[in-house]
Amino acid sequence: MTPSPHERAAALRRQINAHSHRYFVLHDPIITDAEFDALFQELQALEAAHPELRTADSPTWRIGSDLAEGFAKARHAAPILSLANAFSAEDLADWETRNKRIAPEASWAYVVEPKFDGLTIVLRYEAGVLVQACTRGNGTKGDVVTANARTIQSIPLRIPVSGDQESPPLLVVRGEILFTKEAFARLNEARREAGEPIYANARNTAAGSLKQKDARKTAERALSAYCYDVVHSEGLSIDTRMAQRALLESLGFAVPPEVTRCEDLAAVQARLAWWEAQRPQLPYEIDGIVIKVDNLALERSLGIAGKDPRGMVAYKYQSEEATTRLLKVVSQVGRTGRVTPTAHLAPVFVGGVTVTHATLHNYDLVATMDLRLGDLVRLKRSGDVIPYIIGPVSSARTGEEQAVTPPSVCPASGDPLVREADTVDLLCPNTTCPERIFRSVTFFASRGGMNIDGLGPRTLRLLIDTGLVSDEGDLFTLTAEDLLPLEGIGEKKTALLLDAIRAAKDRPLAQTITALGIPGLGETMARAITKAVSSVSGLAAIAQQVRDAATSAAQQIPPLEDTFTELLLKSITSADPAGRAVRLTTSEYTDFDAPLHEAVQPCFARALEAIRPLVQIDGVGPSLVGAILAWFSDARNTAMLEKMQAAGLRLEEAPPAASSASLEGRSFVITGTLPTFSRKDARAFIEQHGGRVTGAVSSKTSFLVAGKGGGSKRAKAAALGIPVLDESALRALADDSGS
Repeated sequence: MTPSPHERAAALRRQINAHSHRYFVLHDPIITDAEFDALFQELQALEAAHPELRTADSPTWRIGSDLAEGFAKARHAAPILSLANAFSAEDLADWETRNKRIAPEASWAYVVEPKFDGLTIVLRYEAGVLVQACTRGNGTKGDVVTANARTIQSIPLRIPVSGDQESPPLLVVRGEILFTKEAFARLNEARREAGEPIYANARNTAAGSLKQKDARKTAERALSAYCYDVVHSEGLSIDTRMAQRALLESLGFAVPPEVTRCEDLAAVQARLAWWEAQRPQLPYEIDGIVIKVDNLALERSLGIAGKDPRGMVAYKYQSEEATTRLLKVVSQVGRTGRVTPTAHLAPVFVGGVTVTHATLHNYDLVATMDLRLGDLVRLKRSGDVIPYIIGPVSSARTGEEQAVTPPSVCPASGDPLVREADTVDLLCPNTTCPERIFRSVTFFASRGGMNIDGLGPRTLRLLIDTGLVSDEGDLFTLTAEDLLPLEGIGEKKTALLLDAIRAAKDRPLAQTITALGIPGLGETMARAITKAVSSVSGLAAIAQQVRDAATSAAQQIPPLEDTFTELLLKSITSADPAGRAVRLTTSEYTDFDAPLHEAVQPCFARALEAIRPLVQIDGVGPSLVGAILAWFSDARNTAMLEKMQAAGLRLEEAPPAASSASLEGRSFVITGTLPTFSRKDARAFIEQHGGRVTGAVSSKTSFLVAGKGGGSKRAKAAALGIPVLDESALRALADDSGS
């Protein structure tokens, strides 16, 4: 039976209010933005046709709230409104037509800017000093998060940041808090290395990060803030949106990049197409574009329709989220033994591709999301990001869904799985597990490892299945006689493979160490370690010295046989501000008598001295030291290194190439595609001449080295007045500075 308009409106209000609560308060939505928009538009249309159905609690009259318990509340200087949506050129034309009826004689021009997928922040400055930061809340008042906002580097604590410009007596600005894609990836990588569950949604994680009760936790998150609107001010006279943007930028705020003024809707449409093409490469997530009337007086004269200002509209692109069916969950074993659940999905087109699989990270996350086989699930994919499941659509359940049961044994080797204390991961403990070997060798040969061309997963699976390869070292013992009998590997491919393997024998030491796959040890840290310890045998010697010290300690106190390394790592501290010193504390083994403490002190002292070259490297802490010691203490790994050494791999740092100090004391950021340099080549060139390369443009950056592309970093460099060099200018700078 078809519900009456009254019944349908009531049902829509209940659904929308419930979903708003999940989105704004719980930060745990269960439907996509597009699905929410459809519900909202249906209610708007129903109320337009039947005005008597519009009730005081209708969500069309208010904005969703993100008010939370435990935060002081503050009233905004002016309403912080949301935007109406447009989904097509026809919607934009209708929006303009409605506005022209209100102001038929006006001259129209528009400002087009990105719509960040983040959360609103309202910043209040008095006499140039940040005195208050609030969330949007319910649009009238918000949660006070001043202490947390002050930890975000892109929010000025005082304005203007530089120059002779005077600050207004009062300025309230609106902005957006978000994670860049790079910062969100770094956060999840750090959590993965720490054995913590990773975050699935950048917007929700940003909201949670801003609302930490301890501001120090917010400071640990690399949040960004872009400001784009003056909510209220005293002593300022601003006529246009573009002038407002220029003012905010001059005061020191990070403003949205690539904002343009368009003379008509035709120019707006062209700009929308440009943004859509750029979207996958952007350093941040956007969920649309905002089009605003440039003339602020005209915008104010248009007024507000319900909860939406008429002078601006949000244009929404094709959704990068979709709803599909979870068919099954399959366990995969990684190179470290970590068992990861992978979702097999009914095919769905999202983010420009057809998706059939998505990672679920760990079984604790599956339980937390309450995912069940047969569930309708919400999936997201943006650009080149691996698809991930946001959560189930619980309301769509029929009762036939089945729970996902974590495995108890390794699906490849059959060994019982283990779970280390304080971690979320299930692990296969068998280092000879065929799947672990396959994943390790695949990583070793990959482009991010030794870059052995032609050794793809299919070829490596064949080599492992036939028994020719049992670890990475076996790759360097392969001969033509081994390869030619294999199916699908002829004479030409054999010759190419052997040439690629021979070339890999002379890779830089840092690249080889990276390829070994030591947990937590990436390319940047590998380069730093090779400067402190110039050979693989040097790292092995450190591990051996620690084992010898542990053996000596266990002779005095037998329980230390199992706990020596753990206690050693706990003793590492950076208490000495000048030198990353290490010291030993005895509080961790107070069960032992004082004479026994004294007996093992020399053992710990020897071990501490052994690891000192590692500990003194900036960024190396107990976790990474422990991973290095564990890797070089594994008999399988030491046997593999012996094979590599016998095969002639370069396992020592080569003598440094001729270099200069011409770029010493200067900091560089690299962006875009350079004509002849790869990113690695450019970094090596700069470091060879004494310079330092960082990942993000800041006021401390000396030069931006830019090739084709790299728009956002170019824009930030321009805003900060940082010189931009192309490849030839970089070479010339190194030569000129050294002359």
